Amino acid sequence: MKTYLDCIPCFFRQALAAARMSSADEMIHRRVLNSVALMIPDLALDATPPEIAQQVYRINYEITGNNDPYLEAKRCANKSAMSLYTRMKDMVDDSNETLETACKLAIAGNAIDLGAQAGYGSMYSIIEDSLGYQPDQEHYRKFKECVGQASLILYLADNAGEIVFDRILIEQLLQIKKLKIVFVVREKPIINDATLDDALQVGLNKVATIISNGSDAPATILSQCSSDMLSYFRAADLIISKGQGNYESLSDRPGNIFFLFKVKCPVVARDSGYDLDSPVLISSTALKNFKNENTFFDRLQAGGIT
Repeated sequence: MKTYLDCIPCFFRQALAAARMSSADEMIHRRVLNSVALMIPDLALDATPPEIAQQVYRINYEITGNNDPYLEAKRCANKSAMSLYTRMKDMVDDSNETLETACKLAIAGNAIDLGAQAGYGSMYSIIEDSLGYQPDQEHYRKFKECVGQASLILYLADNAGEIVFDRILIEQLLQIKKLKIVFVVREKPIINDATLDDALQVGLNKVATIISNGSDAPATILSQCSSDMLSYFRAADLIISKGQGNYESLSDRPGNIFFLFKVKCPVVARDSGYDLDSPVLISSTALKNFKNENTFFDRLQAGGIT
């Protein structure tokens, strides 16, 4: 997904939020915003939003000297989510369609995002919200079918705290059949995205092989990923891409990818075809078909096709 002009105010909002998390000095906040402003004239709109955001957060780290301002927020999110782990497991076990319920929880967990939004409320409310989610049944059936045919699943993580919800889904996948699941985190801290430390804090090493992607981008930028990560990306029978950032960086990439996330901004809503705040479970193939049809009708309405 390319960057749109609508994304620019969000970059400033994120820069200010990160600056305030890093320092109490308003002069430093001003320096961060001024430096981000200098980027705008040369902004490459053909880059994905996470690639631009990566530059924004690097500016913040360089000026404030704090390379992990969300460290305490991540620890708190992990701890809070783990306190509800047993409750979520019971929800899945007591449901009629256990895999679907686990998917709903994983999608709901994507609300724990301090980049696209300023806060996420309580863990209890996130779990309660999942009960009302209804994934597109056609996409869900295809997802279930792909799981049944897979032997290697690559699971691209997003945020701390959210990864506890991911663990619930991974454990349910392992109930279905024998699988190798590789769980991919960020190489270095970026916003509240999950790193190796976060994954270990919530016990994901008990259910999956954990690797880092080799990058500090708030997404999966394949050109920045390690050779180890890319080998798994090519070899995986199924790729589960969690979160809006991973959607933004991979929505135009080929492969057997299923995107699971919550729509948090109007730009992604327009690009994906889902309403703001909607839960999403969609395959890369279905997404490509939607985009092709959307492009066709947009051009038709504009008089570009006769």
